[in-house]
Amino acid sequence: MATNAKQTMPIRSNSVEIVNLQDTLTPFGVRLAGIYMRSFAYITLKDRLPIILTKIVDNLSRNKEQIAQKFGQNATEEIKQMVGFISQLKNEIVTNKALTILPIIENDSDNDAAVWNKYLEDKTEKEGATPTWFNTEWLYCECYMYRRLAQKFLLMSALHTYDPFQQQKRDSFINSLCNIEILNKYLLDMIDRAKLMQIEKKDLLFKLIELNLWGNKCDLSLSAGADNNQTGNPIEQLAIFHDDILDDASDFVWQVLSKQKPNDSDIVDMVLDNAGYELFTDICFAIFLINFGLAGKVRFYVKRYPYFVSDAVVKDFHWILDYMKKSSSPELKRTAQLSYDYLENKTWTIEEESYWTCPYDLADMKEKDKILYAKLSDAKLIIFKEALRGFRPTNILSLRTIKSDVCVGLPPGKGEMLYEKDKNWMVTGKYGLIQATVESACNCSIIC
Repeated sequence: MATNAKQTMPIRSNSVEIVNLQDTLTPFGVRLAGIYMRSFAYITLKDRLPIILTKIVDNLSRNKEQIAQKFGQNATEEIKQMVGFISQLKNEIVTNKALTILPIIENDSDNDAAVWNKYLEDKTEKEGATPTWFNTEWLYCECYMYRRLAQKFLLMSALHTYDPFQQQKRDSFINSLCNIEILNKYLLDMIDRAKLMQIEKKDLLFKLIELNLWGNKCDLSLSAGADNNQTGNPIEQLAIFHDDILDDASDFVWQVLSKQKPNDSDIVDMVLDNAGYELFTDICFAIFLINFGLAGKVRFYVKRYPYFVSDAVVKDFHWILDYMKKSSSPELKRTAQLSYDYLENKTWTIEEESYWTCPYDLADMKEKDKILYAKLSDAKLIIFKEALRGFRPTNILSLRTIKSDVCVGLPPGKGEMLYEKDKNWMVTGKYGLIQATVESACNCSIIC
């Protein structure tokens, strides 16, 4: 995509000096960074992340009495410490300070702060100077912010299990209950039918893939924590939204799931993204896969720490099931019980892996976490909600609504055409991608 005229000398933005700041879009093929003033990365560092941190401070200050009742009186003093820490962190971002190492928790070999610190050390050596927020890769910076925030809470004695995004995630689910009940009834109606013909099963798979895709719009980090609950009938909206799917490899996924051979794996891995409505669509998708024989086991992968505002952790998964179990809706109660049954008999498992919150991208996993890579290789399909850059331990389905200026797999000229229509098309979540990398019958790799 063509960029506009740019400035490449050190200039100042809002009285902050940013080396090589450029008044341009992100150049094609370049990693996102805050030096490109017309990029999602720049807006994220300048506005979105500071807003997210400010909301954490506001919530801590507004709810300090309730927090102290739950976590003990020591929490009151720790809230003051957290408010000071977060205010400092926000200032470091907006003034483009250098990133700093994470404090180590003594006698906690399971904590990965040392991994993050080694990554920062290596990056400093590679770049010739300690990375600053705007002058290094944006995605690394944003991940670092959430990991540094999590580490500060882990170091607290009273607040070490506090999730600063918990209420936002729960509110997001509750505010989407109308959609959730419609989708839930639709799924149960399909299950209650005696038997689906293959063509009906295929059609239902395609619908659930699209429902899961559009659930990915519910990203509280994109909205900086603002309400993003879903409205309208999600089933009826599928036809309306279908033309906004820019790449659709659903048919390849059907081939992978439906053509089970002897000794083939029957495991489907789901690497979860957002809690709330999206997590409910994940649960529905998993119920469908098990109930209609397209998978024998589903493994849900959650984040270890509160991450990117709405990313799902173990507590979020169980909270949704408990909420449905206590609901006045018989249909939601039934789905909750079905989910509990799958968890009890190990048809479903919830997996915590440190790699999802480490500084490395997925393309590094084969070297950096051989055990997890081998585990994922045992699945017949892995479902992600992101771009993967060459990562491929097995067949992969990537469901992603486009919410940052990164996109692959479009026909030539498509991106330029969309930009002419809406210059912000890559950051709104309006458009979606259903992409897959699978093995064909002749064992050739197909990227679609």
